[in-house]
Amino acid sequence: MGIELKSEYIDLGGSNVLLVSVKGGKAVIGTCSTGHNLTRGDSSAVNRVFYIGTEPVVNMSCPNNGDKRTDRIMSLCTGYAGMAHDISEVLETSLTKINRGDSLEMGLREVFMMLADGVYTVYSSEYYPTDGSSTFFWGAYNIPHEVHGTAVYNRTIGKDRAYRPCFLVPGITLDSYTPKKRGVAEEAVKSRKYQGIAYHLTGLHSVLLKGHHGAAVCAEKDIPFRCAVIERIDEAYTVPYAAPVAPAPAEGENAEAAPAPVPEEREGITGFRSASVKIPLELMPKDMLRNLLENRIDYKPVQYPNIVRKLSVVRRKTLSNNMLPKPVHDKCELMPDCEMIESAFAISSLSEGQLEALLTGDTEFNGEVIISPNFYTSIVTACNYLQFHDERKFIEFSVAIMENPELYATHEYIAKRVARLPNNKKVYQFFKSVVMSDNAAFEKIYPSADRYVKDYEIRNQE
Repeated sequence: MGIELKSEYIDLGGSNVLLVSVKGGKAVIGTCSTGHNLTRGDSSAVNRVFYIGTEPVVNMSCPNNGDKRTDRIMSLCTGYAGMAHDISEVLETSLTKINRGDSLEMGLREVFMMLADGVYTVYSSEYYPTDGSSTFFWGAYNIPHEVHGTAVYNRTIGKDRAYRPCFLVPGITLDSYTPKKRGVAEEAVKSRKYQGIAYHLTGLHSVLLKGHHGAAVCAEKDIPFRCAVIERIDEAYTVPYAAPVAPAPAEGENAEAAPAPVPEEREGITGFRSASVKIPLELMPKDMLRNLLENRIDYKPVQYPNIVRKLSVVRRKTLSNNMLPKPVHDKCELMPDCEMIESAFAISSLSEGQLEALLTGDTEFNGEVIISPNFYTSIVTACNYLQFHDERKFIEFSVAIMENPELYATHEYIAKRVARLPNNKKVYQFFKSVVMSDNAAFEKIYPSADRYVKDYEIRNQE
């Protein structure tokens, strides 16, 4: 049986969404469950692996029996040395095609053939080349650790909202980095529309399949790192439906004959979704809907025994003198992190009235909760949202918070957030006043203020 690929654009709220259906795929790239993880002494943890060919690449331990609201413990697999040459060639060729003008559905056809059967959405999106915690992604997953933002249902964003993944997990090991390849990438990124190809893994994170050296260059040179993204549609979702309520009997009518009906809540599958899109059933092409219903989500490829066998392999470490340039790491420290992105997707807007209410210590405005009943959570989320959307308002709001002694509990966190704005004159002026002051109310923010002032004055000395 040959591989059957179908692609179709659908109109979703005024946006064109590309869907790709794969039947008879090679299942060379994807994820699968490998059962309960006993190596860390947690019998309740469910293990998932992202694989390329017969190689297990990324190990994900999902605590609490795979609870979708819990962040994953992640690392690169200890035996992974790199993807097979033929797979790497397909990715290289595909990246070249889409940068020469081919559409995503045509330029990535050979990549689609390497996927497991199912339906995928394909789009372009900007990524921050970090792990979501301000560390350059390449080399950030050598040791198993809990990675913020990897839960399927993000607690801040909420279960029902769609969001765009924007952080990365490497698809090759750091041993592959060489200054020579970086030099080639430094020229290539200048003319590329797409800097890489990514496969959505979990939560806010995707695996970078191609473009690692380019990511290092883009981070250092402040070039947006835009990727072609492949994201599997793998989950049904439900929106409760309230049945229409018949009007109450008019005055003078027999109330017993026409009692006021009770609204009826009906449940059922509304549609299917991935991280970034929610597609109602009526908009899903029928053949793609059939593909979704006929294929198991937790598909195990034919090479599954080889993948499991290699999980216990420990690769001999390669010694290398090739080091990522320090400016790459420095720039990553200033990029948006998970908390900021979560807040950006969790809130639709913040009005001046709502911000003023928060500054007075209120969590409600016009009788409605602004963000959360918890005041500290509200302040943190509001600051992260403003930092992502409106830098001027962010500075004004943050300074107003730090000048208010009654909001002392939030000062340290807000000061560290504001200190992420490099070489900003307004921030410098405020922090300078903090350093020059002997006000005990500034105790928590003094360390951040002192570092920022010294760094700013070094940067701007003549």
